Amino acid sequence: MEQAKDFWALADRDLLARWPKDAQGQPEQAVRLALQWELDAMADITLSMLEGYGIPAFKSGSLGKVLGGFASQGVEIYIPASRLEEARQLLEAAPEEDSPDP
Repeated sequence: MEQAKDFWALADRDLLARWPKDAQGQPEQAVRLALQWELDAMADITLSMLEGYGIPAFKSGSLGKVLGGFASQGVEIYIPASRLEEARQLLEAAPEEDSPDP
């Protein structure tokens, strides 16, 4: 897997505190979970969902960001390596359907 670059300075201020640490107290390696688009807010929705399940996450990337203020080529979502399998399962899970009103 590709190792993420050091994006801590670009992330929210609490992220480093929430990020798992290794035995030496260093932040665990960040791994790429997915590439998602910003145009439809999918990247922000994914970040919110992951954080809701207690998985710290951040997005990185600015391909095409010059026009329109969003990354038209998508952004990469990064999470701690130890939470990768759990996060993949969450993304693959089918959304719950609302039951029809009687």
